[in-house]
Amino acid sequence: MITSKPPFSTITSFTLFLLVTIVVIGMNVFTLWRSPSPAWYNCVVIGLLLPIGGFVLYKIFIRYQIVRLGNNRVEVRFPVLRQEKKYALDQIQFWFENQVKTGKNSVYKELVIKFSDHKKVTLSPKESTEYEKVVQYLKQKVAKKKIVIK
Repeated sequence: MITSKPPFSTITSFTLFLLVTIVVIGMNVFTLWRSPSPAWYNCVVIGLLLPIGGFVLYKIFIRYQIVRLGNNRVEVRFPVLRQEKKYALDQIQFWFENQVKTGKNSVYKELVIKFSDHKKVTLSPKESTEYEKVVQYLKQKVAKKKIVIK
């Protein structure tokens, strides 16, 4: 089985970011609550960090996904949401690898797999382990369902 999930270093760095964000927001809320005339920037800091922290919490931790491929199946697990979907390879509607040139020598890759129940899984090499193995597995098993995006 090929298991693709976010790398440990990514989870660790975003955890540290969230801890710092929570501490800074907490200090500013405490200042707003205690001070009779708080500074304007306390509200600005809360207004900026709250949506950013909420987005990171949702995107990285709540939508944390583990994708397993093997035995002619694809399993997608969301441990935080306690959801698991299992698909046979014939339930894949299509898949494609999107490549965007981001500089002179760098390319951003993204793999999208769409299933017959209209759910989709998105993986990228920076955000997922075993990316190349997943692409190779799909090329071997369901090459006919690959579409070309131009």
